[in-house]
Amino acid sequence: MDPHFHILLVGDDNANLLVLQQVLDRSCEAEFAFTAQDAVFKLAAKHYDLVISDYTLPDLPLAEFMSSLRRISKPRVLPVIVMSDNDDPNAEEQSFRLGAQDYISKNSRFGVIEYRVMRVLEAEQNRAAMERRYQDQEQKIEKIRQNIVEAFASIIEGRDQLTGLHIQRTASYVSMVVDGLLKKGYYAEELQDEAKRNAIVQSAPLHDIGKIAVSDVILLKPGRLTKDEFEIMKRHARIGGMMIQETLKSIESPLILKTAVDMATYHHEKWNGQGYPDGLKGEQIPLCARVMAIADVFDALVSKRCYKEAFSYEKSFEIIREESGQHFDPLIAEVFLSMKDEIIGMSEGWALGSDEELCALD
Repeated sequence: MDPHFHILLVGDDNANLLVLQQVLDRSCEAEFAFTAQDAVFKLAAKHYDLVISDYTLPDLPLAEFMSSLRRISKPRVLPVIVMSDNDDPNAEEQSFRLGAQDYISKNSRFGVIEYRVMRVLEAEQNRAAMERRYQDQEQKIEKIRQNIVEAFASIIEGRDQLTGLHIQRTASYVSMVVDGLLKKGYYAEELQDEAKRNAIVQSAPLHDIGKIAVSDVILLKPGRLTKDEFEIMKRHARIGGMMIQETLKSIESPLILKTAVDMATYHHEKWNGQGYPDGLKGEQIPLCARVMAIADVFDALVSKRCYKEAFSYEKSFEIIREESGQHFDPLIAEVFLSMKDEIIGMSEGWALGSDEELCALD
């Protein structure tokens, strides 16, 4: 057992605190705080493993003291034991309701007090160890996810370097648009949740993963696709969603998995219902896919293709404006257009001037 637990004893009964310190001296290092306010100052300045507090404090009700402990110890949950010489069952019940890990009578035998204190400390030790193991496991899973995303992107980039750059640029635009929507208060129900925002940004690099299954004859064709070739190219959206579902289902969180599948599958849907693969309309299209749609098209407009020169920024933004409410969610288009200078700055930060030409239709 670790002999260096740090405990803060809180109360104005000096004699009782001294006795308690001696009881715990074999396994803990105990310090005193004679008021709740003094305890708050000490806890803000130093790490303690446990607080043992009198039920009745001279300067604050127990409820306010416990509330202060929760605020200053976040995100950690600091264990608290309440002690009292009052055998009132209501005091014991209230202590547990306020979040105490245990309630001990001052009239208990010293061995019992020591045992119950050590039981709380051991439980906290075990909880912290489990949390560390969980965090280690999460980090390993995140590393696996990153490796898979990078491997997929490398496969695409190995076939067509500019497709790889397209993936990176559109991911940057997606991050900017998500931040812009949040600032405007649009789709707040979804985007106020940081995990959902992160899922959209993290899923962006996978949106074109289905192109892995498209033949080089079509993907790298030096010219416009025929109608039949375009029908084949369109399959990459549904294939991408299926690939993500099968590849990441055992290592991704359900939220990121669903977001990535939706983005890959539906980023070619249009607000007016004229897109593919399912002809979804309006808010039937997942938000993540509506965000990706505008990033995807803008990057295609300002990039050189084998069948066209890159459009100017002015022309590209004008097309986005014209397609608001047709191809694009009008709220997303509004935010995108309002960020014109930032979008251009991001675009110019990428190497768009390669001698190679991107021949795949996005």
